[in-house]
Amino acid sequence: MVSGAGRTGWVRERELLPEFFWAADAASLRGQRRSVLLSAWELVLLLVAAATGSADGEPWAWSAAAAYLGAMALAVVISRQNPQGLWYEGRAAAESVKTLAWKFAVRADAYQPPPHSLPDAEGLYRFQLDRVLGAFRNTPVAVPVDGVEVTEAMRDLRAQPLAVRREVYLNERIRVQHDWYRRKARYCARAGYWTGVLGVLLPALGLALAVLRALGAFTYDALGTVSAVAASVTAWAQLRQYRPLAAAYGLAAEELELIHLQLARLDLESMDAEELWARLARDAEDAVSREHTTWQARREVRTTTDREH
Repeated sequence: MVSGAGRTGWVRERELLPEFFWAADAASLRGQRRSVLLSAWELVLLLVAAATGSADGEPWAWSAAAAYLGAMALAVVISRQNPQGLWYEGRAAAESVKTLAWKFAVRADAYQPPPHSLPDAEGLYRFQLDRVLGAFRNTPVAVPVDGVEVTEAMRDLRAQPLAVRREVYLNERIRVQHDWYRRKARYCARAGYWTGVLGVLLPALGLALAVLRALGAFTYDALGTVSAVAASVTAWAQLRQYRPLAAAYGLAAEELELIHLQLARLDLESMDAEELWARLARDAEDAVSREHTTWQARREVRTTTDREH
């Protein structure tokens, strides 16, 4: 339940969201873990193949062949299972459902009460949720039985005064999401910085080794290994999308800071408080939804590419 105005009760996002969100979220996390793990092992095997293939001797050649065979097997598994597709599908579905659930619960956008919107809020929620589910019916994301219904926590929060809805929304949605974006932006920025440093250092190392080998300092062909390491770092950075995500997360965090100020300063006693609240909360969800929109765009690009092939 939610306590009286000005004080938040036990309502938390975990109780608020329908089961389909958690199913899609879990599917996305499984896809992410599997995609990252398989890609990491594929890169490791290719590095091993490059390192052993550069050495002289039959045992090293057989080791390189085994590593290449393992990399080929992983490539087939990745192609057939498409864990990255599940990663993107699940994230897009989860974020879409979360946005609709919060809009319903706090009366944002078209979910504000009459006369400013449709009188049947639950009907509108189911209609919009059906549209979301329609885009994911042929995907690995399973829809739980009765997992898309309006939860009791959503109804309870929706029935509360604006002061309570605002406090819950600011604490459980805006603040939590802002902090998550800020942490991820910093992490991605650091990771992007170090991958950029490696992108400079590895070619420099290759240059030094090339000069030393030309001078007869050693006979081992280390240039292929260094090149493979540099290519693997670049491929890993592209898979993880460090720099684009750092920029996107940072921008979303800044937008949420501004929206938080607007929502906190809203005069709850004004005649148009509910209407202003609905618009501001909609803007907040639009800012949060940019990540979901990115996942959706990646999904559509991947689907189009797969069809072309």
